[in-house]
Amino acid sequence: MGEREHWKNRSTFIMAAVGSAIGLGNLWRFPYIAAQNGGGAFLIPYFTALVTAGIPIMIIEYGLGIRSQSSANVAFGDINPKLRYIGWMAIMGAFVINIYYCAVMGWALKYLFDIGSISQWGSSIAASKTHFFVDTLGVSDHPFHFGGIQWPLFAGLLVTWLTIWQIVKGGLGRVGKVLLYSVPLPVILVIILVVRGLTLPGAAEGLNYYLSPDWARLLDGQVWLAAYGQIFFSLSVGFGTMIAYSSFMPRDTEIPNSAAITSFANCAFSFLAGFAVFSVLGYFAVASNLPVGEVAGSGPGLAFVVYPTALATLPVWVKGFAALFFITLLSLGIDSAFSLLETVATALSDKFNMSRHKSTTIVALVSFSLGIPFVTQAGILWLDIVDHFILSYLITFVGIAECIIVAYFLGVKNFTDEVNKTAEIKLGKIFGIMISVVTPAMLIVSFVTSLVQEFKTPYEGYPISALILIGGGSLLIVILGAAILGRANTNNGSERR
Repeated sequence: MGEREHWKNRSTFIMAAVGSAIGLGNLWRFPYIAAQNGGGAFLIPYFTALVTAGIPIMIIEYGLGIRSQSSANVAFGDINPKLRYIGWMAIMGAFVINIYYCAVMGWALKYLFDIGSISQWGSSIAASKTHFFVDTLGVSDHPFHFGGIQWPLFAGLLVTWLTIWQIVKGGLGRVGKVLLYSVPLPVILVIILVVRGLTLPGAAEGLNYYLSPDWARLLDGQVWLAAYGQIFFSLSVGFGTMIAYSSFMPRDTEIPNSAAITSFANCAFSFLAGFAVFSVLGYFAVASNLPVGEVAGSGPGLAFVVYPTALATLPVWVKGFAALFFITLLSLGIDSAFSLLETVATALSDKFNMSRHKSTTIVALVSFSLGIPFVTQAGILWLDIVDHFILSYLITFVGIAECIIVAYFLGVKNFTDEVNKTAEIKLGKIFGIMISVVTPAMLIVSFVTSLVQEFKTPYEGYPISALILIGGGSLLIVILGAAILGRANTNNGSERR
């Protein structure tokens, strides 16, 4: 396969990591998760999750990637050969997430072409809901009632996969060039949306909902679980992505400061995006004489129902701001999508000694094919269930395993001594306590709480059969896929060892 590629420099690596972390999860997922979990109340567990899990696990993944110079399966296998299955589980998680993630990008692409008539379909919440759930998604009444393929969404899914395939197969040089534009662009666009939102009458109502905590919600375990899930999703930790990205850096790369920069940049962007979304929601709530909580409570459809409706009521430049919003969604999505593709393609290249072009093409074709159910009439129902199970259980489990492996198999002292050789910020006892006690304990409590809640009340009222077959099935695919790949014959000497 030849000599392993490397990022041009540390700045490009950090840009790639920030680009992977800052994605649709910041502007599409963060606002509706925050709204569902008490607005300002959600910010407390969210930033707690950042400090107790996000940054420590980011440091772990950077460290494992740089020390192994390979993908997650080899990184864990270097510590103990039996542990490489954990790496494959993380990689399979990235594979599954990207399948439905690209479907959401297809929604955004479809909406970009619908902006010309936004004054009609965005004239009210009812009209916007009809446009999203009926005209665009054609949502069925049951997860197993697939109906037909929504062909505009199918086309959006195809264009999305062709785009990220074209970027990734060209190697790190092409990825780096794309990042020069795709990372700064969303930041600039969101700042424009924030400035515009803050000047609207009623913006203060939305920001009050966003920033004022409902202290009672802090006693709800689901709120904490949602915060940890959002941190994992947004930072791209637990997927093997950061291990893959950092493996393209030399062994003397600085780690703690790089991890902190990536983590804080991501969460700062999410926090900023909240101002853009909730200021406009406050404007719309006042204009329509509705509580902000009622306006914001639209789940995954918030960015595609409420926000376009609010944009349609702006006094000037409606189509321009609508275009800005959906271009922002697409530019955010592209970096995360190709980082997830890169994660899986790199692992296959490393294991089977195949070219980047071949591994990228295989993963893209299989992922596109498996993404077709997500552009049927049952697509959003499947997305909601799979997203819940993968983030609540698989990624949380991987995070727990990463902490335990580094703390008790590799050893905290061994890991910190390696990292501190080039660290600008030295790791000390606090980091050791975090990854050996605090972080796994917090994640285990969140995991168990969610599992107990799952048995008490079916998630979002879905049929038990759908939760078992779709949610449980997605976990089974990951587990079986990890087992098969872990046992398959390999051309990678590191994994074979």
